[in-house]
Amino acid sequence: MTAGGPDMPTAGSLAHEGFEPLSIERFLHLATGAAAAVADVHASGLLHRDIKPENIVEDADGVVRLRGFELSVQTGPLGMLPVSDSICGTLAYMSPEQARRVERHADARSDLYSLGMTFYEWLAGRLPFDARDAVEWVYCQVARQPPALSLYRGDIPPALEQLVFRLIAKNPDERYQSAAILLADLHACSRQWQQYQDVCDLDLQQPQPSAHPGMPVDELPVMPDARASITIPGGQDTLDLASVMKAARALSQETQQDRLIEMLMSTTIIQAGAQRGLLLLVQNDAPVLCAIARIRDTGLGIELMERAPGKQHLPLSVLYRVMRTHQRIVVEDVSTDGYFGADEFFKARTVRSVLCLPLLKQGQLIGMLYLENSLTPGVFTDSRTGVLELLAGQAAVSLETARLQRQLFKENARRQSVETALRNARARLSQVSQATAMGELAASIAHEINQPLASMVSNAAASLRWLNRETPKIDEALSGLRDIVKDGRRAGAIVNALQSLAQQGEQHRRRLLINDVIRHVVALTQVEVEQQRVLMTTHLTRSPLQVYGSSLQLQQVVLNLILNAVDAMSPGDQVLRRLSIESQAVGADYLVISVEDSGPGIDAEHLDKVFNAFFTTKDTGMGMGLAICRSIVHAHGGQLHVMPARYGGATFVFTLPAAEHGAERNAL
Repeated sequence: MTAGGPDMPTAGSLAHEGFEPLSIERFLHLATGAAAAVADVHASGLLHRDIKPENIVEDADGVVRLRGFELSVQTGPLGMLPVSDSICGTLAYMSPEQARRVERHADARSDLYSLGMTFYEWLAGRLPFDARDAVEWVYCQVARQPPALSLYRGDIPPALEQLVFRLIAKNPDERYQSAAILLADLHACSRQWQQYQDVCDLDLQQPQPSAHPGMPVDELPVMPDARASITIPGGQDTLDLASVMKAARALSQETQQDRLIEMLMSTTIIQAGAQRGLLLLVQNDAPVLCAIARIRDTGLGIELMERAPGKQHLPLSVLYRVMRTHQRIVVEDVSTDGYFGADEFFKARTVRSVLCLPLLKQGQLIGMLYLENSLTPGVFTDSRTGVLELLAGQAAVSLETARLQRQLFKENARRQSVETALRNARARLSQVSQATAMGELAASIAHEINQPLASMVSNAAASLRWLNRETPKIDEALSGLRDIVKDGRRAGAIVNALQSLAQQGEQHRRRLLINDVIRHVVALTQVEVEQQRVLMTTHLTRSPLQVYGSSLQLQQVVLNLILNAVDAMSPGDQVLRRLSIESQAVGADYLVISVEDSGPGIDAEHLDKVFNAFFTTKDTGMGMGLAICRSIVHAHGGQLHVMPARYGGATFVFTLPAAEHGAERNAL
């Protein structure tokens, strides 16, 4: 043993400065010397706790020694450390139990794990793992299998690779149990190499290396302190507190369910040191498997799904116990558990540690989180599960929020689909209603047109007779021809009115203020109204509500109502003739427009007929104006009514929906 100086060369530093991995002969020399040094340290009752290339030195005589004893401690009577919550060592070389992530205490085999990581680096020229932070470093040491050394070079004897992987087994019981046994195997390797330039099978029992490298080291930023010796007071709990707070904050800010599930699975897999995890959500009191996460050769893979869980997915005895009791279940070692270990799921899979957590929100079971580790027993310690329960609580809230939001989105989509179907139905109904109205008008149309046509035929026949006399009666014939022209114009007027009614279809529509429509018509009719000695007043709303419609069609409605009101008030009356136009807003839903006159009013028996086509009480006109007005108002989603005025006369009132409520609904 030596304290070593900063200028003393180290075996590890050569590889870190860009040199090729060590040759097999050079490696066996350094590895044998390092194992002998570790055996001497352990024989003296010390545990080094920080073995790494920087703390292995070779002096000028070729003797390999250990240095860096700042973290070393005296072991107890059984070779174990006193209980401590602190994490001591170097993250890149630290054993799982040294990181306080399994139910084990650090002992001499923890130093052998660090020595194995050093051997791996000497042979491969790189560490088997890299990570972004301390939590991920610890996770790699607990749950990730190192890539096979043969992936980095092809001249390593299989027996020598097996020796290295036995040193870095996750379970201390599967490692070399002492440095002395390791030293004996290294001596045997050295002898065989010197004699045969090969190492024969040493009959070792060790875990198999991964056939493919894990997450490529080049894809991750190098941790600048990954090789630095550290001491973290409070140990893993200190790391957990910082990481769980960060994870909980991230979960609380995510509302999209798929991204939330992926974030939850990746976080818990790393936090727990698991190799495989399942998320199940409760729907209609039954579990639904929503995600499976597992460590693959290329990193963490997450598969989203929605299916019923089966015995091939997880131990159903564990699942239903958690659903029934709402309590977590931890199986430290499946192979020794007499109850859950008999589950059919474990007969087809090798699993060592199991954890199943309920996801609860205010006592309601939202789902379950199942985690497993196939490498090491006792991975899910009390402190780890306590931290994961905190994370599970936030996950339950976030998952329920995401579920409600997803349900709301579905309801909105369904409502929009119903509204679209309703709009289409209304459009079709409007077309059918319009066609029906046209059918009902057929008889009246035939009657109205047949009259002028019959008169035209009669006048034409009479005119021919007048012209066919021996002495033609030109004046009589011209009179008949004039009657024909008059009747033809009347027939044309009827056809034009019918065409106007039939074409209340799709027009250019936009948002507009109804007051602007009224003011425009009032300006157009002002002179004529004054000539008829009518006092026209307006009382218009100040509401900013707009309507969605055709300005030209709405002007036609207002114009027709104003002209009808003026016609209804006889010029011979000495009573003051008044015409009042008002607009009012009803909340944020509708606008109401009224046109009131002081004329004689409408007889009660005629109130139900004034909107019928060709009905009129005037001496002139065809009775199509109000029918056209009602058609226009209906096409805009409104209603047109007539009622007696307050002080005599008649009041015509029509409503229009505000643009926010009627724009899309009533657009045809």
